[in-house]
Amino acid sequence: MTGLALIERLLARRLVAVGGLRLGEFRLTSGAVSPVYVDMRSLLSDPRGRLAAVAGLSALLVQVEEELGPVDAVVGVATGGVPWASMLAAASGKPLGYVRPRAKEHGTGRRVEGAASGRVVVVDDVATTGGSVASAAEALRGEGAEPVAALVLVDREQGAAERLRALGLRLYRVATLRGLLSAAVGEGLLPRGEAEEALRRLYGGPQAL
Repeated sequence: MTGLALIERLLARRLVAVGGLRLGEFRLTSGAVSPVYVDMRSLLSDPRGRLAAVAGLSALLVQVEEELGPVDAVVGVATGGVPWASMLAAASGKPLGYVRPRAKEHGTGRRVEGAASGRVVVVDDVATTGGSVASAAEALRGEGAEPVAALVLVDREQGAAERLRALGLRLYRVATLRGLLSAAVGEGLLPRGEAEEALRRLYGGPQAL
C-alpha cells in the first residue's frame, strides 16, 4: 500500500470520527444535492487528521515539482483551501497567497493577496466540478502568475479533473470520495449498502465497495 493510500485510510477514519464524512442528503455549494458530505474543515481541530492531510499535500507538492518543475508559491482558494495552503506553505518553506471569491469592496480592492507571481500551485480542500479552482487560476493569471497544478485533499470525481485539464492545469488529489467511503466501509465505520447506494446515485450503475 502506498503512502497516499495509507493517508487516505487515516483520513477516512478521522473524518468519520469527527463527523466530517456522512451519508444523507446535503446541498453543496453548487446547489446540487449530494448523498455524501465531506467536511474537511472538521479536521482542522483534529490533530491526527490535520497532520495526515498536510502530509498528503506535502507528498503531492513533491510529486508536482518532480513532474512539472519548481514551484515558487502556494496559493489557497478562500475559504476552504486557505488553512491547508497555509500549513503546506509553512511545511515546504514556500511563500503563501490566497484568492478571494471576489474582489473586496474596500481598501485596495484586491482579489489576490500575498504571493501572486511565478509558478504557483492552487490548493483547495474539496474538488467537485472544479469551478472554484478554475476561477482562482484565472484570477492568478490576471495578476501575472503561472498556475501549474491544483492540489486538493478530496476529489469527488465529478468533473473537476477534466475541467481543469482544459485550462492547462493538472489535478493532484490526496484522496477520492470513493476511496474514503471504501476505507470507511472496510473498517466497519459506515454501512456498506448505504455507501454503495450513495455512490450509485452519484455516478450511476452498480457500485461495489
